Parts: sequence; C-alpha cells; structure tokens
Amino acid sequence: MGLAYDDLVEPVIVRQESRSRFYCMCGRTQNFPFCDGSHKVTSITPREITVDEPRTMAICACWRSKTRPYCDGTHGKLVASK
Repeated sequence: MGLAYDDLVEPVIVRQESRSRFYCMCGRTQNFPFCDGSHKVTSITPREITVDEPRTMAICACWRSKTRPYCDGTHGKLVASK
C-alpha cells in the first residue's frame, strides 16, 4: 500500500548559483538538501553537482527517486488514491 496523501513529501526547489555544491545522500544532514559532513560516520558519500551557469532544480525529499539527488516524481506515485 502507498503512503497517505498527508505523507506526500514534495521536492525541495533549489537555485544553485555556485559552480559546485554537495547534496546529502545519507539523510543525516541538518541542512537538507545540502551536505553538512554528517555522512563521515557512514560509508555514504554526498553527490556533487557542478553547473556552468545558475540553475533551478528539484531535489528529492522522499528518498525514493531513482535519480537522486534529483526528483523524478516518484513521491507522487507513492500516494494512494483518494
């Protein structure tokens, strides 16, 4: 069974201005979606995203996207029909 509608976790919309930024992949950061170094006690490494010019993107917050850290819309498929 999917999640209830109230459990829907929307992506975080981020405007990346800097050339390079690290995004959390471990779920331990206190500054989601950005890496704060909390992964160092795990075997998980953050994902570095490099852009040539400023870019707006959707970052997955449901932790189920197949293209993490990018949102692929999976959060919408997890919700049971009303």
